[in-house]
Amino acid sequence: MLSRQFISKIFAFAIGLLCVYTAYEFNSKSNTVLNGNVYGTSWNITSSDYISDHHLTKIKEILNSIDYIASNYKNDSEVAHINRKPINTSLKISSELEFLISTANKISEQSNGLYDITLGKISASKGFAPDFDKDLTTNLSKMNKKFEIKNNNLIKYEDFWFDLSSIAKGYAVQKIHDYLKKQNLNNHLIDIGGEIIISGFNKGDPWKVGIQNPDKPNNNIITTVSNINLPFIAIATSGEYRNYRYVNGKIITHTINPNTNKSIDITHKSITVISTDSATRADAYATALNVMGYKEGLKFANKYEIPAMFIIDNNDELELIKSQKWYDLQL
Repeated sequence: MLSRQFISKIFAFAIGLLCVYTAYEFNSKSNTVLNGNVYGTSWNITSSDYISDHHLTKIKEILNSIDYIASNYKNDSEVAHINRKPINTSLKISSELEFLISTANKISEQSNGLYDITLGKISASKGFAPDFDKDLTTNLSKMNKKFEIKNNNLIKYEDFWFDLSSIAKGYAVQKIHDYLKKQNLNNHLIDIGGEIIISGFNKGDPWKVGIQNPDKPNNNIITTVSNINLPFIAIATSGEYRNYRYVNGKIITHTINPNTNKSIDITHKSITVISTDSATRADAYATALNVMGYKEGLKFANKYEIPAMFIIDNNDELELIKSQKWYDLQL
């Protein structure tokens, strides 16, 4: 029988391939193309600059190092180690893990807790994340906060598991982009499971990326975005249309509402977020807006000037609803 971890990885691979389809047909085939598999999905880099084997080795090192920091699927990863530790225990963590958790916590505060990376146990109980043990009960303390970080030391005050799947791929994309920029390799498209950065130019032309039609699985594009007016954009998409299960005839989706600890109510087909400076935040914001739904999510995006696009079903016709900042960027 297939394990829940394996099935969850298959779901992650599918949504990575199908959530955002990179429109490679728009881009030159004479570019440097690198690819592989990581985090239960695929990664691709297309560049009009030549990327040598030395840089490829470094890119793989970056990808693997983040896997050993943030993966819940590796028993020896840093976050898995923390998840197995009891509450009220001070643990030394890496600066990278502190950055990820602190960035997520800021967005959690901004979204009034609707973005939450502490729902790993709940996701595991629904079959969307790995089990660290067979006891999936959550014993909540009476503290006002679930955890605290000081000087790279983390203390959990509640019995939860971190789940960084909504931010780690965006962070990995950003780290690779930062590395390539330091090597003066400025022109590239990076895609890890649908988390994307486009930077510079494709032989003098802007890059173009197609956003998938969520109702058609075979890479059917509903719209495109490009960096025609910007040197850099990060693109992140979240949605429930690929990663769900049926339980007793009811759809159970992979995204959890922290207020109810249940699957979110589906109000839209997908949400795409653009960032002009951070794939890490774009990844997290896409999940936060997905939890909110398109009406509240659109208000949030307009309030904080986040370029966001919801695809909704309007009387059996797909409609694209965009925040004001999306229009301002002229994507």
